[in-house]
Amino acid sequence: MHMTIPLLFLLLACRTVPQSPTVDLIDAHWIVPGSGLPADLTIGSSNNNVSIARHDSRLFMGWRTAPTHFASPDTKMHVVSSADSGQTWDHEQTIAMGTDVREPLLYSVAGVLYFSWFEAGTNSLAFEPQQPWRSQYLGEGTWSEPVQWGEVGEVPWEVVAYEDQMFLTSYLGNHYEFGTAGDVSLRFQASMDGVHWAPVGDSAEVYRGGASEAAFAFDENGVLWAVLRNEDGDSTGFGSLLCWAEPQDLGDWHCPEASDPERYDSPRMFTHDGEIYLVARRDIGGPYDQADPSAPFGVRQIQNLAAYSGRPKTTALYWIDRAAQDVDHLIDLPGTGDTAFPSIVQEDPHTFLIANYSSPLDKPDQTWFQGQVAPEGTGIYLVRLHFSMQ
Repeated sequence: MHMTIPLLFLLLACRTVPQSPTVDLIDAHWIVPGSGLPADLTIGSSNNNVSIARHDSRLFMGWRTAPTHFASPDTKMHVVSSADSGQTWDHEQTIAMGTDVREPLLYSVAGVLYFSWFEAGTNSLAFEPQQPWRSQYLGEGTWSEPVQWGEVGEVPWEVVAYEDQMFLTSYLGNHYEFGTAGDVSLRFQASMDGVHWAPVGDSAEVYRGGASEAAFAFDENGVLWAVLRNEDGDSTGFGSLLCWAEPQDLGDWHCPEASDPERYDSPRMFTHDGEIYLVARRDIGGPYDQADPSAPFGVRQIQNLAAYSGRPKTTALYWIDRAAQDVDHLIDLPGTGDTAFPSIVQEDPHTFLIANYSSPLDKPDQTWFQGQVAPEGTGIYLVRLHFSMQ
């Protein structure tokens, strides 16, 4: 990997939102692979899914490392921690199940740190979620034995702390089943301890259709805002959905009748100074839904995915325009080729630490598919996002 973030990615123009902050990117640097990692840690060419969290005055990071982007029995999930904000790292644990493992989630609740992931299959051409797993940090590089949780085939996506509870989005069902409209069950649950989860409303399901990955955040009035990736497509079209729920009924999500044709992959959301932001993959040359609307549904699925795979990608910061119920692009973060699985930790009132992955940055026009199969693989970097008022 090229170990210097090009100046091009640090001198980014910003766009104003109602409070008119300036958004700066600070101290962008590669960490995987990197000299700060334990020397005996085995690192594959593909380093992508990543999660970070603060706990016990340390920064914890878990990520997937494998020979390629695609499912492999040689995949591992490493967990490391740092006492110096990511300059050097200590080994915590390594998950190796003889199958693919994905979607790491580190979250701290009631003074306890948990690490979650899901076990997948070994077929490099298939998406085969099997079982969510979880382990608990016991201190000084010691973790509990992994335990199963959730439902068979369920994919936990995002955990967010709000007031005195933890909230979780996950999905279950026929993701990537081509030829028919999506039939995925998007779920929303809550927990007091991060272990025992229950539906927020009458049912855990808040959306059924083509949506899978769902990021969410709460505004100053307690209204929930969520961005759903609608890759599989349904009666609303293809792309994404910006949904919301009232604080008195957080299990009742209101989603638009038509999808935004833009697709926001691997979405994560956070709040700053009364505003809600999204970090996700940006489809350069999009939008995602450019298929012939008169074509059969399965043909439209294939047209959209094929065109998407052949376009360049980056990672971007977006602002949620709640009044217009729209997603507005602000700035790009470092990213090219195979990129975007951000994880965000707030460091102070105006600074957010972001971990993300990307192909080497010296080929900004590389397509998503080229990035996935390139022998150079992908690496993980840290960057700080700082808001300052004008």
